[in-house]
Amino acid sequence: MRVLAIGAIVMTSAIAHAGGTGVVTLAEPARRAAVATALATAMREAKVARAVDDALAEARTAGAAGAVPIETMLRFRRVREQIEEGWRAYHGVQLDFAASRLAAARTEAEALLVLQGAAALYADASLRLGAVLAQLGRQAESHDAIALALALDPDRPISPLEFAPEIIAAIDAVRAQSRPTHGVKLTTEPAGATLSVDGRDAGRSPATVELGVGQHVVVARSLQYQAAARAFAVDASTTELPLALEHDDEAARLSTGVEPGMPDAATQALTESVLRLADLDEVVLAAETERSGGPTLLLQRCAGVPAKCTAVVELGYADRSGIAAAARAAWQSVRAADLRYAPNLFGDARITGNHGGDVCRVCRNPYVLAGVGAALVAGTIVIIAVATASRPPPILGVDPTQYTH
Repeated sequence: MRVLAIGAIVMTSAIAHAGGTGVVTLAEPARRAAVATALATAMREAKVARAVDDALAEARTAGAAGAVPIETMLRFRRVREQIEEGWRAYHGVQLDFAASRLAAARTEAEALLVLQGAAALYADASLRLGAVLAQLGRQAESHDAIALALALDPDRPISPLEFAPEIIAAIDAVRAQSRPTHGVKLTTEPAGATLSVDGRDAGRSPATVELGVGQHVVVARSLQYQAAARAFAVDASTTELPLALEHDDEAARLSTGVEPGMPDAATQALTESVLRLADLDEVVLAAETERSGGPTLLLQRCAGVPAKCTAVVELGYADRSGIAAAARAAWQSVRAADLRYAPNLFGDARITGNHGGDVCRVCRNPYVLAGVGAALVAGTIVIIAVATASRPPPILGVDPTQYTH
């Protein structure tokens, strides 16, 4: 699951939970919306609280807006708890332990600096660490930690209700002191990333920035790459700082979307990305294709990380106007099925055309779909077949009346 507005919610104890079911659809462009809407409608009729007809689009939007995993949100909380633990140790005159906890909190907060609200959290850990180091007599380290905190969060109030007079004096001394600066060249791989240093815009890489001797943090961002943050120290010999960005595979997957013949590993990764980013409990993978001269709906319901799914359900119908009834029947089938298989729908042979023979002969009967000639199909089990290479195909029986309009 992923959440937005981290700065507003990381300090609360309540954690939101994913909810609802989304659809990821593979079909002809002119048919994609009709298939997705039919499935979402079938879910709502079945009392699904939240049905998302285009889960892939929702995941893309959430990713572009900066959504992050719930696990990352919990890391914010963990950093805050470390800070509080260290500060309690400081008040208990356990100075070495306090310094170790606050240093650990700042180190863990470093990876979060790419996210909204993280700079203030990092600055708080650094400021309190500086206060403890001052009490330990480590004045140079204390100065650097306090200076970095003030650079990242210059408007933070310094109250005597929170800090002892000698700490406030040390903070004021750091504010008043100027540090010698010199140019440091910041480079990234790939080049052209946008840079910020100590919370201020520094242009695009490669860029030469005037930096004071001491500690700093840099954040680099580039499209299709994961944002990166790094804390570093500058001394008189520092002339260049390289920063490598990792390719954002998840963004690339979402941008590419689904296509026939997708490898199972790619389908698995995409399914899990959609589940996390679109804030869903489960995802229905759907495809409309042609089988035995008519339209066929293939469905697979998936949940969890790593994602596990139902077997692939196949249901043919007389013509494309029957998609609503087919969607209702297919959804009822996958809704009740066990999650035992890997996501593999988009590489299924019935989509790619590399299949051996028809497995759905009765389910395209127009009399079944139209609800006409019930005597002809009385007692008939409509077969929804699932092909699996390693297991016998499960056979699901469906009441023919479920296909009527």
